[in-house]
Amino acid sequence: MTRTLNEIVGRGRTSTVYALDDDTVMKTYPEGTDPGVITAEAEAAELAYRLGVPGVRCLGPAERDGRQGIVFERLDGQSLTAIAEHDLRRFPQVCRVLAGHHVLMHSRIAPTLPDVRDRAVALLETPPLAGLTEAERAALREQLPALPEGDRLLHLDFHPQNIFSHHGGYAIIDWASACRGDAAADVAMSVLLMTEAQLWPGTPPLKRVLYLASRSAMRTRYLHSYCAQTGMTRREIARWMTCARVLRLGILDVAGERAGLLAGIRQGIEE
Repeated sequence: MTRTLNEIVGRGRTSTVYALDDDTVMKTYPEGTDPGVITAEAEAAELAYRLGVPGVRCLGPAERDGRQGIVFERLDGQSLTAIAEHDLRRFPQVCRVLAGHHVLMHSRIAPTLPDVRDRAVALLETPPLAGLTEAERAALREQLPALPEGDRLLHLDFHPQNIFSHHGGYAIIDWASACRGDAAADVAMSVLLMTEAQLWPGTPPLKRVLYLASRSAMRTRYLHSYCAQTGMTRREIARWMTCARVLRLGILDVAGERAGLLAGIRQGIEE
């Protein structure tokens, strides 16, 4: 049984997940991470679980080996990405699961979470958005709050690597960016992630070509399924794309994405 943080079972751009034992893991964060950020993610994960969104139990913030993090129930399956990679015949099913779980999530109301529009406006003053002029930020301060109001549970990092098979069903993980708002905001972010987000650093060239092609096909199938189930239009999604780019750049700031996201934000201001 693992009691110290030795066995890595997952790794993201901003966190590392270690096994604690056969049933639990601890998600850890870089040194200097604001404790409030960790607490907010734990609270959002607990809220989603209470609302009946498929996930894993959150056991709350913790400290182990001098590291701050959150303890979660351990997943017992693979991500949707891995499932599709190992058996391409399951690709259509994976796309349906992706859309269906997003629809389910958006059926839940989350009034206690931050408004996604407020989150985006606040990010305009952070270093990743420093490339914008003051006039551009002023335009966004008017444009973003004018987007449709909503009270739905939003994930804002919803993609196939954050959905795992678990206990005969599926579990949505990584609630660090959770907000409330118009469901179309979350769909726009998923579209962005399957269009403009960079692949994991070090992805071999051949795999990169295959991943980009499959990601495009997944985006098409996911959008068709989601819109068919909800009646949401592509126009409703498109009006949130500028906000999605602000959120992506402000929250994560991947160096290779910065120029493209800023260009997209500027284009959105002009439209």
